[in-house]
Amino acid sequence: MQAMLMLADGTIFKGEAAGASGEVHGEVVCNTSITGYQEVLTDKANHGKIVVMTYPLIGNYGVNNDDAQEQFKPTMGFVVHNLCEEPSNWRSTNKLSDFLSTQGVVTVTGIDTRALARHLRKYGTMKGAVISGNVDQQALLTRINAAPASLERDLVSEVSTSQPYVYCEGEGAHVVVVDLGVDQNTLRYLRADNNKVTVLPAYTSSKTIMNYQPSVVVYTNGPGDPMMLKPTFTTVQELLGKVPLFGIGLGHQVLGLALGASTFKMTHGHRGNNQPVQDLASGRVQMTSQNHGFAVVKESLPNELVVSHINLHDGTVEGMNHRLLPLSSIQYQPGEEERFCLPAQLVSRP
Repeated sequence: MQAMLMLADGTIFKGEAAGASGEVHGEVVCNTSITGYQEVLTDKANHGKIVVMTYPLIGNYGVNNDDAQEQFKPTMGFVVHNLCEEPSNWRSTNKLSDFLSTQGVVTVTGIDTRALARHLRKYGTMKGAVISGNVDQQALLTRINAAPASLERDLVSEVSTSQPYVYCEGEGAHVVVVDLGVDQNTLRYLRADNNKVTVLPAYTSSKTIMNYQPSVVVYTNGPGDPMMLKPTFTTVQELLGKVPLFGIGLGHQVLGLALGASTFKMTHGHRGNNQPVQDLASGRVQMTSQNHGFAVVKESLPNELVVSHINLHDGTVEGMNHRLLPLSSIQYQPGEEERFCLPAQLVSRP
């Protein structure tokens, strides 16, 4: 079956349909990862997006039951150059094409993803649609431009847990997670050192959060524009100085905004697992996984916030520390190689 990707500027890329049939709209973004496509497809931060994988061969190691980030199925489209139908890996339990069908991901394959990536890097991310079957192109373009941009939606409320739950019991610190779109890897890292981990909805009040007697409160990664989360700014301000605070990804931006900084929309964002980040205190550089389209404006940081990490590609802020209070944040995803634990100065042991 034929399929196509159409961008809001009228640019068309034709290919073949894969995965689920239908039509899906979203912000078209590029992900530069060579591996990790199953994590990308189940990452809540991709809710409302059409993800273009720039690496030309996707699906070569199949899918398995362990690498999904969440049971939640983000509404998204998927664009690849070559979709492998004969995976080879000892962990593989199924083909990626079958996974795309069961997950309901409308997919187009066989297009020139290099040309598409160059187009988006030149003109910036934009709205678009992936559709399978025959289509009236002018009518589709009209629908694309009439559809609300994903950045105009409160995507966090669509992906956050609706009810509090205990992710794991432990005798260490009590880590209270405010779920802006948390993934399973982050939760696994947070339970390190036998921590107890409790997950709360995104718009939980400061009073309710404090009722859990947290050792530290973590604002997580998630989708969308951080300015759509203004109620969380007030909550952070009310928590400031009462409990240690830590932010990851979108949570990093929320902490910055709550303390008076500003954010900006990046031309094409950081999406992939090859982003070099430098720890300014140690000088150490690590390659990180990131998935965001907004960043904190360095020049807007209040005096009490100091930059702790920077991106070596473009100099954007990748981490912050508060000069006086126990508050830290990172823009990137914590990695397996560092066996992520909360900064020691943030965790007050019982």
